Order: sequence, then C-alpha cells, then structure tokens
Amino acid sequence: MAISCPRCGAGYDVTLFQFGHPVRCDCGAVLEYPGNGLRDGHTLREPLEPREDAPMAEVPLGRIAHYFDRIRVAAVEITQDTLAVGDTIHVTGRSTDCLQQIDSMQIDGHTVQEATAGQVVGVRVLHPVEEHDLVHKVIR
Repeated sequence: MAISCPRCGAGYDVTLFQFGHPVRCDCGAVLEYPGNGLRDGHTLREPLEPREDAPMAEVPLGRIAHYFDRIRVAAVEITQDTLAVGDTIHVTGRSTDCLQQIDSMQIDGHTVQEATAGQVVGVRVLHPVEEHDLVHKVIR
C-alpha cells in the first residue's frame, strides 16, 4: 500500500510511517499515515513552503578512492575545492546515490577540520559506497 503526497503526488510505502512518525516529501510537505488517528487520511502538518535544507547547487569535489566496508569509512580523494566538517556531500555512482553531512574527518589517523585539493581524507559514511563514485559538495 502506498500513501500519495497531496501536493506533488509522490508515493511512499506505508512502512515508512511506522510508530507514528511523519515523512517529509521531497516537495516539502509533511505526511502522516491515516492510521495515526487522522480522519481524512494523509494530511499536511506544515505550510507548503520550500524546505530550508533543500540543496541549491553542487560543486564537484572528488571521488571515492577506497571503501572500508567493515568500519563504513570511505577514503575521499579531493581533486578540487575544500571539504570541511559540517559540509554536506552527495555521492553518486553506478549503484550509489546518497546525501550526508560530514561529522568528522581524518588524514593519516589525525582528526582534521578541513581538507583541500590533493588530499585523501577518511570519512565515515552512512551508506555503502564504491570506489570511483563521484563526490560533490552541496552548496545551500
């Protein structure tokens, strides 16, 4: 069973609404499952305004040089621009497409706050990535 967004029509699987948690659609609408005590099915909880955290642009940053699957750490080879703690990256590849904020970075076992072009930095990732996946920095 799917729940459709009343604003854009995007469909969401019912399992996303487990335990009464609302789901934010890509268009900015907040959806709730009808089984959560709502009479009219899905409803919007917030005004229909663009999300503040919606990405505006992406800048090419580098590529994944290696992925350590047991500890979920990616070695990111930075080829241009800089990467700092707090930045958001978008990793894309053959089977990869994920957004994530950088919480911490390491170079040769030492914690750093910023990395520049020419450096390879270790970053903990939330989703599996593959070598040669492209990394972009999201500009808000």
